[in-house]
Amino acid sequence: MKMRPFGCMLGAVCALTFGFSALAAEDAAPVDIKVLLDTLKKIKETRDVSEKLMESRVMQDFRTSSASNAAAIAFYEQAISATQYDGKNHDRADFKDWLKDNDDDLKSDAMQNAVRLHLSYAILTLQRAKGATTKQLEPALMAHIAALLAAGTGDTEILRKRDKAQEMKDLGVKMPGIKGKKPQNEPLFWTQDMINTSVTGSIFVQWYGAQKMFSDLKDWEQVPGNIDGMYQNTLLPYYRLNKDMRAVAYWDDKIQKDAKQASSTGLSFKIEQFNSVKRPQLLWKRAQEMLAISQHNRAINEMIGIIKGFPDHPDLPGWVTQLEGIITTSLTPAAPVGATTGPAAASGSAAITPAAPAQLNALPPLPPASPLLH
Repeated sequence: MKMRPFGCMLGAVCALTFGFSALAAEDAAPVDIKVLLDTLKKIKETRDVSEKLMESRVMQDFRTSSASNAAAIAFYEQAISATQYDGKNHDRADFKDWLKDNDDDLKSDAMQNAVRLHLSYAILTLQRAKGATTKQLEPALMAHIAALLAAGTGDTEILRKRDKAQEMKDLGVKMPGIKGKKPQNEPLFWTQDMINTSVTGSIFVQWYGAQKMFSDLKDWEQVPGNIDGMYQNTLLPYYRLNKDMRAVAYWDDKIQKDAKQASSTGLSFKIEQFNSVKRPQLLWKRAQEMLAISQHNRAINEMIGIIKGFPDHPDLPGWVTQLEGIITTSLTPAAPVGATTGPAAASGSAAITPAAPAQLNALPPLPPASPLLH
């Protein structure tokens, strides 16, 4: 009699459990597989068409906006408005305040050039992501590099004015009235965010929601102002593949650029560091580039010249090891003119001599430190 309540409770629990199990086991009516697959196919096709239309829109809008500085900066202002000020928590007055606060920068050549070149490089980057080859993009990429260098020339004059103003201040000389913005406040091209940040994460890509379009990038620099990255990732591998001497010319230009930068400091220490440490390192990379384009004899003679010319360089042990490996594994000595072939040559009766070495074209050292000219 005492067990009866428990038995009733157990029976109720079992009934509920079986009842829920029966409900959970029920399913919907069978699906029509053919109809379902057709539906999924149409959704995918619609999505593909939508993505292609979006790519075309991005390409067209970016190309139109990069046609001039005025168009580029207007497009930039629209992007700022859309991504940072449009919405219920802002009104047009906020955006107008931003325009007023940034008016000088927005009107500067430095920023306008940076935005324009950012957009033009974004177009090249999107073309690369969609499968364009280096051969197809090389002319446009070289044009972009030339445009960067041209836009950056204004920085030299601004820096010269800044140095002059500082010199006069240090001497206690009052500067005459200067029309326009003071040199200290003039923006520099090479410090602009738009050429120093990746195009794939730029405000324009975010505005259009186009991040996925750039997801398949290979062997490509993403920062529009990183010229060295463009060479290292894209151009040099292409030149090496085609045995193109422009690979070596890149190092000639870099040596000259870095030498000018060291000399511009006017500091003996900086100039000496370049001449004795960095310049030999760059010359060695230049020689390695010769190897990469099959200029073996030239490369070896350049390397020998560097080793002899800089015996106290910290990289010397590594250089010697590299050169020993190159000599023993990469060079096949050339037979002299008139050497016999066949059994006599195989027996060692004919002397084998390497090809005649080329002269090392060593660059002259930088001059000693001297005061900067203003």
